[in-house]
Amino acid sequence: MKGFLRAFIAAGLLLFATGCLPEQPVQVKPLPAPPAEQPVANLPPQLHQRNWTGRLNQGSCVHASLVNHLRWLNEYELGERWRATYSDGEWDSRLRSRLDAADIDYSYTVKADPRFLDWATATRRGAILWWKPAHCCTFVGWVKRDGRQYAAILDNNYPGRFELTPREQFVRLWAGYGGFALTVLEDPASSLPYPSYEVIE
Repeated sequence: MKGFLRAFIAAGLLLFATGCLPEQPVQVKPLPAPPAEQPVANLPPQLHQRNWTGRLNQGSCVHASLVNHLRWLNEYELGERWRATYSDGEWDSRLRSRLDAADIDYSYTVKADPRFLDWATATRRGAILWWKPAHCCTFVGWVKRDGRQYAAILDNNYPGRFELTPREQFVRLWAGYGGFALTVLEDPASSLPYPSYEVIE
């Protein structure tokens, strides 16, 4: 028993000597979360994929839009593989067949339903869609400016910036261009980190 008591005291002295005793509690103050990032699928400019000409001398806007979309969804390897495999013009049914063959889950609309883009914004995934005559772009979310809502678009012909179009005008024009939009069902990039507390001196 004396040996056990001696060992217990020695262990306590060792903890004290090495600074393992509990420290005084630290006082902290919570900080508010910053405003939500706009646009929600805020792909950095250095990752924007420019449109390219394929073997048939056609633009590859659908595939460039999908590469941008996949990069935002952290699917970099898949995006590079897709870029190396596909090019030239594309249409919605063949694109879906190719996604099916690659075992890629997705959701889509062909009815220019703005609720689809509401969901794509709420889940921070974004989408690709028919936008402008015979062209495909990457929808990166609805944004608010001066009390109005705008569609933010990454056009692969003009990478490095986002184009804004008022919501009502955008939905009307989108319907005129065919109303197709598609979102790959992968998790988007994480939100930007921010300090959630500060230490009170």
